[in-house]
Amino acid sequence: MNKNKNNPFKTPEGYFDSFENKLMDKLSKPESIIPKDGAFKVPDNYFESFHDTLKGKIENEPKVIPLFPIKKIIAVAASIAAIVLIALNYNWNSSSELTFSDLANADIEAYFENNDFELSPYEIAEVLPVTNTEYSDFLSAPIESDNLLDYLNENVSDFDELNIDYNE
Repeated sequence: MNKNKNNPFKTPEGYFDSFENKLMDKLSKPESIIPKDGAFKVPDNYFESFHDTLKGKIENEPKVIPLFPIKKIIAVAASIAAIVLIALNYNWNSSSELTFSDLANADIEAYFENNDFELSPYEIAEVLPVTNTEYSDFLSAPIESDNLLDYLNENVSDFDELNIDYNE
């Protein structure tokens, strides 16, 4: 970008040297540029009727703009009150603490199926206490045949491995 270093606003050579002399010459001349007769006139009877005119304007009540508009204050107070009412009516402890019994069996099964714990049945058996568990607990619960057939259908690829004797 090429900028012109010269200033475009210049005063003529020797302007300020002779400025004072030129000004004094113009002021000393009898014919002045400023008009001697009154360029500005006051209308006739202006000051006689001024008091009445001013009083008429003052009698009209002036418009006053309040510093704190009451409508805005009421709107803010109403919104704060609404927020407080909502906060007080909201039941923060709507539910009691969740327990293991609150979970559905399907949710528990899905959790174990979807998460890989990389534990063998022997490692799981090491963690479970044998003293609290009796084998009769496992045997007393009847296994439904539909559940057994579904399990075998999903997990056994060759039924001949089961060595089932058909007694018909």
